[in-house]
Amino acid sequence: MATLFFLVSGENPTLPTSEVKSILESEKIIYKTLDGLPQIFRIEANPKCLEIVQRRASMTRIAGIEIFKCKDEMEEIERCFEKSSIAPYLNEEESFAVRVKRVRGSSIEIRREKLERELGDKILSKTKKTKVSLKNPQKTFLCLLSGGYLLFGLKKFEIRAKGFIKRGGVGKVFTHPAEMTPKLARCMVNLAHAKTGDVVLDPFCGTGSFLLEAGLVGCRVLGFDVLRSMVRGSSRNLAFYGVNLEGLIVADIRSPPLRYRMVDCIVTDPPYGTSATTLGLGRRKVFKRFLSAAAKLVKNNGRICFAAPKTVNAKKIGEQLGFRHVESHFIYIHRSLTREIVVFQLAR
Repeated sequence: MATLFFLVSGENPTLPTSEVKSILESEKIIYKTLDGLPQIFRIEANPKCLEIVQRRASMTRIAGIEIFKCKDEMEEIERCFEKSSIAPYLNEEESFAVRVKRVRGSSIEIRREKLERELGDKILSKTKKTKVSLKNPQKTFLCLLSGGYLLFGLKKFEIRAKGFIKRGGVGKVFTHPAEMTPKLARCMVNLAHAKTGDVVLDPFCGTGSFLLEAGLVGCRVLGFDVLRSMVRGSSRNLAFYGVNLEGLIVADIRSPPLRYRMVDCIVTDPPYGTSATTLGLGRRKVFKRFLSAAAKLVKNNGRICFAAPKTVNAKKIGEQLGFRHVESHFIYIHRSLTREIVVFQLAR
Protein backbone atom coordinates (compact mmCIF):
# COMPACT_ATOMS: atom_id res chain seq x y z
CA MET A 1 0.00 0.00 0.00
CA ALA A 2 1.12 3.57 -0.70
CA THR A 3 -0.30 7.06 -0.61
CA LEU A 4 -1.39 7.98 -4.13
CA PHE A 5 -2.48 11.32 -5.55
CA PHE A 6 -4.62 12.28 -8.53
CA LEU A 7 -4.54 15.81 -9.93
CA VAL A 8 -7.98 15.99 -11.49
CA SER A 9 -9.60 18.34 -13.98
CA GLY A 10 -11.18 21.50 -12.67
CA GLU A 11 -13.97 21.53 -15.26
CA ASN A 12 -16.52 20.17 -12.75
CA PRO A 13 -16.39 20.17 -8.94
CA THR A 14 -17.54 16.55 -8.42
CA LEU A 15 -17.29 14.45 -11.60
CA PRO A 16 -13.49 13.92 -11.79
CA THR A 17 -13.12 12.49 -8.28
CA SER A 18 -16.23 10.33 -8.66
CA GLU A 19 -14.81 8.96 -11.90
CA VAL A 20 -11.63 7.78 -10.15
CA LYS A 21 -13.65 6.20 -7.33
CA SER A 22 -15.93 4.43 -9.83
CA ILE A 23 -12.95 2.99 -11.73
CA LEU A 24 -11.42 1.64 -8.52
CA GLU A 25 -14.72 0.21 -7.27
CA SER A 26 -15.65 -1.40 -10.59
CA GLU A 27 -12.26 -3.16 -10.65
CA LYS A 28 -12.71 -4.31 -7.00
CA ILE A 29 -9.65 -2.34 -5.84
CA ILE A 30 -9.42 -1.77 -2.09
CA TYR A 31 -8.61 1.82 -1.18
CA LYS A 32 -8.93 4.30 1.65
CA THR A 33 -9.82 7.94 0.96
CA LEU A 34 -7.54 10.52 2.60
CA ASP A 35 -8.00 14.24 3.18
CA GLY A 36 -7.83 15.93 -0.19
CA LEU A 37 -6.84 19.34 -1.51
CA PRO A 38 -8.45 21.51 -4.20
CA GLN A 39 -8.37 19.41 -7.41
CA ILE A 40 -6.27 16.72 -5.70
CA PHE A 41 -7.76 13.36 -4.70
CA ARG A 42 -5.63 11.29 -2.28
CA ILE A 43 -5.96 7.61 -1.35
CA GLU A 44 -4.10 4.71 0.21
CA ALA A 45 -3.99 1.79 -2.23
CA ASN A 46 -1.77 -0.59 -4.15
CA PRO A 47 0.19 1.51 -6.69
CA LYS A 48 -0.67 -1.04 -9.40
CA CYS A 49 -4.14 0.51 -9.55
CA LEU A 50 -2.60 3.55 -11.24
CA GLU A 51 -2.24 1.56 -14.46
CA ILE A 52 -5.98 0.89 -14.53
CA VAL A 53 -6.90 4.51 -13.88
CA GLN A 54 -4.46 5.63 -16.58
CA ARG A 55 -6.10 3.34 -19.13
CA ARG A 56 -9.65 4.39 -18.33
CA ALA A 57 -9.94 7.89 -16.86
CA SER A 58 -10.86 11.00 -18.82
CA MET A 59 -10.90 13.68 -16.11
CA THR A 60 -7.62 12.87 -14.34
CA ARG A 61 -4.64 14.91 -15.51
CA ILE A 62 -1.69 13.53 -13.51
CA ALA A 63 -1.27 10.82 -10.89
CA GLY A 64 1.55 9.37 -8.84
CA ILE A 65 2.97 8.27 -5.51
CA GLU A 66 3.00 10.82 -2.72
CA ILE A 67 6.27 11.22 -0.80
CA PHE A 68 5.17 13.93 1.61
CA LYS A 69 2.57 16.68 2.13
CA CYS A 70 3.11 19.84 4.18
CA LYS A 71 2.20 23.50 4.54
CA ASP A 72 3.47 25.72 1.73
CA GLU A 73 6.18 27.34 3.87
CA MET A 74 9.82 26.96 2.86
CA GLU A 75 11.05 25.94 6.31
CA GLU A 76 8.36 23.26 6.51
CA ILE A 77 9.08 22.06 2.98
CA GLU A 78 12.81 21.74 3.72
CA ARG A 79 12.15 19.95 7.01
CA CYS A 80 9.81 17.40 5.40
CA PHE A 81 12.19 16.86 2.49
CA GLU A 82 15.12 16.12 4.80
CA LYS A 83 13.01 13.53 6.65
CA SER A 84 11.97 11.81 3.41
CA SER A 85 13.87 9.12 1.53
CA ILE A 86 14.30 9.53 -2.23
CA ALA A 87 16.16 6.23 -2.77
CA PRO A 88 12.99 4.08 -3.22
CA TYR A 89 11.91 6.29 -6.13
CA LEU A 90 15.18 7.02 -7.96
CA ASN A 91 17.79 4.44 -8.93
CA GLU A 92 21.50 5.04 -9.46
CA GLU A 93 22.37 6.72 -12.77
CA GLU A 94 18.73 7.61 -13.50
CA SER A 95 17.96 11.11 -14.71
CA PHE A 96 15.23 13.22 -13.15
CA ALA A 97 13.47 16.57 -13.18
CA VAL A 98 11.48 18.51 -10.60
CA ARG A 99 8.33 20.32 -11.73
CA VAL A 100 6.15 22.70 -9.73
CA LYS A 101 2.46 23.14 -10.59
CA ARG A 102 0.08 25.62 -9.04
CA VAL A 103 -3.57 24.65 -8.64
CA ARG A 104 -5.95 27.60 -8.96
CA GLY A 105 -3.14 30.11 -8.44
CA SER A 106 -2.18 28.75 -5.03
CA SER A 107 0.93 29.89 -3.10
CA ILE A 108 1.84 32.81 -5.37
CA GLU A 109 4.58 33.87 -2.94
CA ILE A 110 6.59 30.75 -3.86
CA ARG A 111 8.77 31.17 -6.95
CA ARG A 112 8.32 28.10 -9.10
CA GLU A 113 11.74 28.08 -10.78
CA LYS A 114 13.58 28.65 -7.51
CA LEU A 115 11.74 25.79 -5.76
CA GLU A 116 12.42 23.42 -8.68
CA ARG A 117 16.13 24.26 -8.58
CA GLU A 118 16.45 23.96 -4.79
CA LEU A 119 14.67 20.61 -4.59
CA GLY A 120 16.64 19.33 -7.57
CA ASP A 121 19.88 20.16 -5.74
CA LYS A 122 18.64 18.41 -2.60
CA ILE A 123 17.78 15.27 -4.59
CA LEU A 124 21.29 15.26 -6.10
CA SER A 125 22.81 15.50 -2.63
CA LYS A 126 20.71 12.56 -1.40
CA THR A 127 21.32 10.16 -4.29
CA LYS A 128 24.30 8.58 -6.05
CA LYS A 129 25.23 9.05 -9.69
CA THR A 130 21.91 10.64 -10.61
CA LYS A 131 21.63 13.61 -12.92
CA VAL A 132 19.16 16.30 -13.89
CA SER A 133 17.53 16.13 -17.31
CA LEU A 134 14.96 18.84 -18.00
CA LYS A 135 14.14 17.70 -21.53
CA ASN A 136 13.88 13.92 -21.23
CA PRO A 137 13.98 12.76 -17.57
CA GLN A 138 13.53 9.12 -16.64
CA LYS A 139 11.71 10.18 -13.46
CA THR A 140 9.73 13.35 -12.76
CA PHE A 141 9.10 14.60 -9.23
CA LEU A 142 6.11 16.90 -8.80
CA CYS A 143 5.44 19.70 -6.33
CA LEU A 144 1.72 20.45 -6.39
CA LEU A 145 0.76 23.70 -4.68
CA SER A 146 -2.90 23.65 -3.67
CA GLY A 147 -4.99 25.20 -0.93
CA GLY A 148 -2.04 26.40 1.13
CA TYR A 149 -0.23 23.04 1.00
CA LEU A 150 2.56 21.45 -1.00
CA LEU A 151 2.33 17.83 -2.11
CA PHE A 152 5.62 16.30 -3.25
CA GLY A 153 5.56 13.03 -5.15
CA LEU A 154 6.73 10.89 -8.05
CA LYS A 155 4.70 11.27 -11.24
CA LYS A 156 3.57 7.91 -12.64
CA PHE A 157 1.43 9.07 -15.54
CA GLU A 158 -0.10 12.06 -17.30
CA ILE A 159 -3.22 11.86 -19.45
CA ARG A 160 -3.17 14.21 -22.41
CA ALA A 161 -6.47 15.62 -23.65
CA LYS A 162 -5.32 15.20 -27.26
CA GLY A 163 -6.88 11.76 -27.75
CA PHE A 164 -10.27 12.86 -26.47
CA ILE A 165 -10.18 16.06 -28.52
CA LYS A 166 -9.31 14.04 -31.61
CA ARG A 167 -12.38 11.84 -31.14
CA GLY A 168 -14.61 14.92 -30.96
CA GLY A 169 -16.57 16.35 -33.87
CA VAL A 170 -13.59 16.98 -36.15
CA GLY A 171 -12.19 13.48 -35.62
CA LYS A 172 -15.42 11.64 -36.42
CA VAL A 173 -16.73 10.44 -39.74
CA PHE A 174 -20.30 11.32 -38.71
CA THR A 175 -21.21 14.15 -36.32
CA HIS A 176 -24.21 15.90 -34.80
CA PRO A 177 -24.39 19.25 -32.95
CA ALA A 178 -25.99 17.66 -29.86
CA GLU A 179 -23.50 14.80 -29.42
CA MET A 180 -21.77 14.18 -26.09
CA THR A 181 -18.11 15.14 -25.80
CA PRO A 182 -15.67 12.19 -25.67
CA LYS A 183 -14.38 13.18 -22.21
CA LEU A 184 -17.84 13.29 -20.65
CA ALA A 185 -18.92 10.14 -22.50
CA ARG A 186 -15.90 8.23 -21.14
CA CYS A 187 -16.52 9.61 -17.64
CA MET A 188 -20.14 8.41 -17.75
CA VAL A 189 -19.04 4.95 -18.93
CA ASN A 190 -16.80 4.82 -15.86
CA LEU A 191 -19.56 6.06 -13.53
CA ALA A 192 -21.68 3.14 -14.76
CA HIS A 193 -18.96 0.74 -13.51
CA ALA A 194 -18.52 -0.67 -17.02
CA LYS A 195 -15.45 -2.88 -17.25
CA THR A 196 -13.72 -5.10 -19.77
CA GLY A 197 -16.08 -7.75 -21.14
CA ASP A 198 -19.27 -6.12 -19.84
CA VAL A 199 -22.22 -5.64 -22.19
CA VAL A 200 -22.95 -1.90 -22.41
CA LEU A 201 -26.14 -0.62 -24.03
CA ASP A 202 -26.94 2.83 -25.41
CA PRO A 203 -30.60 2.86 -26.51
CA PHE A 204 -30.31 6.42 -27.92
CA CYS A 205 -26.95 5.90 -29.58
CA GLY A 206 -26.91 8.96 -31.87
CA THR A 207 -23.37 9.31 -33.26
CA GLY A 208 -22.08 6.49 -31.04
CA SER A 209 -20.09 8.52 -28.49
CA PHE A 210 -20.85 6.24 -25.53
CA LEU A 211 -20.44 3.05 -27.55
CA LEU A 212 -17.08 4.27 -28.83
CA GLU A 213 -15.71 5.13 -25.38
CA ALA A 214 -17.04 1.89 -23.86
CA GLY A 215 -15.56 -0.14 -26.70
CA LEU A 216 -12.16 1.50 -26.30
CA VAL A 217 -11.93 0.26 -22.69
CA GLY A 218 -12.81 -3.29 -23.71
CA CYS A 219 -16.59 -3.44 -23.27
CA ARG A 220 -18.96 -5.29 -25.57
CA VAL A 221 -21.31 -2.66 -27.01
CA LEU A 222 -24.94 -2.70 -28.11
CA GLY A 223 -26.85 0.26 -29.50
CA PHE A 224 -30.05 1.30 -31.15
CA ASP A 225 -31.78 4.49 -32.21
CA VAL A 226 -35.15 5.32 -33.76
CA LEU A 227 -33.43 7.21 -36.59
CA ARG A 228 -31.84 5.10 -39.32
CA SER A 229 -29.46 7.94 -40.20
CA MET A 230 -28.05 7.88 -36.66
CA VAL A 231 -27.58 4.12 -36.68
CA ARG A 232 -25.71 4.30 -39.97
CA GLY A 233 -23.56 7.21 -38.79
CA SER A 234 -22.80 5.54 -35.47
CA SER A 235 -21.74 2.37 -37.28
CA ARG A 236 -19.33 4.36 -39.45
CA ASN A 237 -17.77 6.08 -36.42
CA LEU A 238 -17.23 2.82 -34.55
CA ALA A 239 -15.74 1.13 -37.61
CA PHE A 240 -13.37 4.09 -38.10
CA TYR A 241 -11.93 3.57 -34.60
CA GLY A 242 -11.89 -0.23 -34.85
CA VAL A 243 -14.58 -0.92 -32.23
CA ASN A 244 -16.41 -4.20 -32.77
CA LEU A 245 -20.17 -4.21 -32.22
CA GLU A 246 -22.35 -6.82 -30.56
CA GLY A 247 -25.30 -5.21 -32.31
CA LEU A 248 -26.53 -1.89 -33.72
CA ILE A 249 -30.05 -1.59 -35.12
CA VAL A 250 -32.98 0.76 -35.70
CA ALA A 251 -35.30 0.30 -32.71
CA ASP A 252 -37.38 2.13 -30.09
CA ILE A 253 -36.69 1.88 -26.35
CA ARG A 254 -40.43 1.43 -25.84
CA SER A 255 -40.16 -1.95 -27.59
CA PRO A 256 -36.53 -2.99 -27.02
CA PRO A 257 -35.34 -5.94 -29.16
CA LEU A 258 -33.36 -7.45 -26.27
CA ARG A 259 -33.77 -10.27 -23.78
CA TYR A 260 -34.74 -9.69 -20.15
CA ARG A 261 -31.73 -8.78 -17.94
CA MET A 262 -29.37 -8.95 -20.91
CA VAL A 263 -27.02 -6.00 -20.29
CA ASP A 264 -24.54 -5.20 -17.50
CA CYS A 265 -25.06 -1.45 -17.67
CA ILE A 266 -26.69 1.31 -19.68
CA VAL A 267 -25.02 4.61 -20.58
CA THR A 268 -27.00 7.10 -22.62
CA ASP A 269 -28.21 10.63 -23.29
CA PRO A 270 -31.98 10.45 -23.92
CA PRO A 271 -33.47 13.12 -26.21
CA TYR A 272 -34.90 16.13 -24.44
CA GLY A 273 -34.75 18.80 -27.13
CA THR A 274 -37.35 19.57 -29.75
CA SER A 275 -40.57 17.61 -30.21
CA ALA A 276 -39.01 16.03 -33.30
CA THR A 277 -36.19 14.38 -31.33
CA THR A 278 -38.57 13.17 -28.61
CA LEU A 279 -41.14 11.84 -31.11
CA GLY A 280 -43.74 14.21 -29.69
CA LEU A 281 -43.40 13.02 -26.08
CA GLY A 282 -42.91 15.42 -23.18
CA ARG A 283 -39.58 15.40 -21.35
CA ARG A 284 -40.78 13.61 -18.22
CA LYS A 285 -42.59 10.98 -20.27
CA VAL A 286 -39.42 10.27 -22.27
CA PHE A 287 -37.49 9.55 -19.08
CA LYS A 288 -40.28 7.50 -17.50
CA ARG A 289 -40.50 5.24 -20.55
CA PHE A 290 -36.73 4.98 -20.80
CA LEU A 291 -36.29 3.99 -17.15
CA SER A 292 -39.25 1.59 -17.24
CA ALA A 293 -37.61 -0.27 -20.13
CA ALA A 294 -34.15 -0.05 -18.57
CA ALA A 295 -35.41 -1.73 -15.39
CA LYS A 296 -36.17 -4.84 -17.47
CA LEU A 297 -32.95 -4.86 -19.49
CA VAL A 298 -30.17 -4.27 -16.96
CA LYS A 299 -28.96 -7.11 -14.73
CA ASN A 300 -29.55 -7.03 -10.98
CA ASN A 301 -27.12 -4.60 -9.32
CA GLY A 302 -26.31 -3.19 -12.75
CA ARG A 303 -25.92 0.55 -13.16
CA ILE A 304 -27.51 3.11 -15.43
CA CYS A 305 -25.80 6.43 -16.11
CA PHE A 306 -27.57 9.05 -18.19
CA ALA A 307 -27.91 12.79 -18.73
CA ALA A 308 -31.11 14.73 -18.09
CA PRO A 309 -32.24 18.33 -17.59
CA LYS A 310 -32.18 19.18 -13.89
CA THR A 311 -35.82 20.28 -14.12
CA VAL A 312 -36.98 16.74 -15.00
CA ASN A 313 -36.23 15.54 -11.43
CA ALA A 314 -34.81 12.25 -12.69
CA LYS A 315 -34.00 11.07 -9.16
CA LYS A 316 -37.69 11.02 -8.23
CA ILE A 317 -38.70 9.21 -11.43
CA GLY A 318 -36.04 6.52 -10.97
CA GLU A 319 -36.79 5.89 -7.31
CA GLN A 320 -40.50 5.51 -8.09
CA LEU A 321 -39.54 2.75 -10.53
CA GLY A 322 -37.44 0.88 -7.95
CA PHE A 323 -33.94 2.14 -8.72
CA ARG A 324 -31.47 3.15 -6.02
CA HIS A 325 -30.08 6.62 -6.63
CA VAL A 326 -26.27 6.41 -6.40
CA GLU A 327 -25.18 9.94 -7.27
CA SER A 328 -25.89 13.04 -9.35
CA HIS A 329 -23.59 15.67 -10.82
CA PHE A 330 -24.62 18.98 -12.35
CA ILE A 331 -23.23 20.78 -15.40
CA TYR A 332 -24.37 24.30 -16.22
CA ILE A 333 -24.91 24.64 -19.98
CA HIS A 334 -26.80 27.94 -20.30
CA ARG A 335 -29.48 29.95 -18.54
CA SER A 336 -32.30 27.57 -19.42
CA LEU A 337 -30.41 24.26 -19.09
CA THR A 338 -28.43 22.66 -16.30
CA ARG A 339 -27.59 19.08 -17.20
CA GLU A 340 -27.78 16.41 -14.49
CA ILE A 341 -25.58 13.33 -14.80
CA VAL A 342 -27.51 10.65 -12.91
CA VAL A 343 -26.37 7.22 -11.75
CA PHE A 344 -28.91 4.59 -10.69
CA GLN A 345 -28.42 1.00 -9.58
CA LEU A 346 -30.97 -1.76 -10.00
CA ALA A 347 -31.02 -3.38 -6.56
CA ARG A 348 -33.61 -6.15 -6.40
